Amino acid sequence: MFPTIEEIRKMRKNLGISQKELARASGVSQSYIARLEKGDINPTYERVRKIYDYLSQSGMRAETLELTADMIMTAGVISCRLDDSMLGAMNIMREKGYSQLPVVTREGKNVGTITDSVLNDLLIGGTTLESLKRLMVSKAMIPPLPVLHRSSPVSMIYPMLRYFSAVLISDGGEIKGIVTKADVLKAVEIHG
Repeated sequence: MFPTIEEIRKMRKNLGISQKELARASGVSQSYIARLEKGDINPTYERVRKIYDYLSQSGMRAETLELTADMIMTAGVISCRLDDSMLGAMNIMREKGYSQLPVVTREGKNVGTITDSVLNDLLIGGTTLESLKRLMVSKAMIPPLPVLHRSSPVSMIYPMLRYFSAVLISDGGEIKGIVTKADVLKAVEIHG
């Protein structure tokens, strides 16, 4: 039995696959996938099977890849500090196109995370840009992203990305890189 359309949408998001990528792999348009996920269309059995098969295969490949974190990570992690302003963190995220920033102490210890969701919640809640200048990151951060050693296999990282937006990669106690769902998906496409 196939999953529901909602389960397919969650599966796609958990794998970090864009609607455009899923559409290309399934032989349909991106708008078809968007309409499908909204429940605006009633897909044929064959279309759902093709979409589900692609998502299932992508998930299985990600879990069985014999790659390590340092082979797929993005090096040079940009972070912010506890005493930085939320406006400063927001500007870094906007300039770099990031959806999250690790928060570190002056000694480099990973202590929290600032995400686009945190910023959106603040702005939607009525926080002004002027207030964001005075609001320190330490007052708005959420728990830190998990950290794994650079030799950790992708099969260990992939399940963590179901619950976290990224995993930080360390070596000798220092953060050396970050792995997101997009990094795993690229590895699946190249090595899978």
